[in-house]
Amino acid sequence: MRLSSIVTGKKAFLFDFDGVITDSETYAFMSLKTVMKKYYDVDVEDADISLTIGMDAFGTAAEVSRKYGVDMPGERFIELVRTIPDYYTEYPGIKPFPLIPELLSLLKERGMRIAIVSSTRTAHLHTALSRMGLESYPEAVIGGDSVSRHKPDPEPYLAGMDALGCTPEEAVAIEDSPVGLIAARRAGLNTIGFKGSVVEQDTSLADISISGYQELIAALG
Repeated sequence: MRLSSIVTGKKAFLFDFDGVITDSETYAFMSLKTVMKKYYDVDVEDADISLTIGMDAFGTAAEVSRKYGVDMPGERFIELVRTIPDYYTEYPGIKPFPLIPELLSLLKERGMRIAIVSSTRTAHLHTALSRMGLESYPEAVIGGDSVSRHKPDPEPYLAGMDALGCTPEEAVAIEDSPVGLIAARRAGLNTIGFKGSVVEQDTSLADISISGYQELIAALG
């Protein structure tokens, strides 16, 4: 399947946030490693962290607890992560991926509708978007606290489409993780796998994968 055939005729673009809008995955890796080492004396392997990309805090805590035999409820994990400078509100190096501002601007100029669909808290998403100068682009921001069921459940993407007033046939999702791609596919969406993050995920479930946004801009014509 060609990228141009996926985006032609689409009216809405639904973007994951972490690893798609900004390269926060490296910071997430560091945060989880720091928490587990400092409070549980556990060295978490990168491969195990990769399995949690796209999950909310409760899913991440459950996965790591199971893998390493520790008792870390989701509430406790959130509490511990808050002892580390927050990427969305405090980290001075936060920035969008190359060409994201240009892509979002192009989509808006073309009358396309844009949503962010993420497992991250909605308030953090708004703060991060504002800090990067991107707050004006999405018409809807669906965070992990906006839904009752999280990725890989399709509810976040169904909520995003409902907010934009579009059908699955009219929209496409851009994701970087297996968890996110499963959610988007279950919602009936065509999917683009983004592989531009330092922490590269398996995007084999996507209809097509891209390494940078210049490919998507070119496909839009």
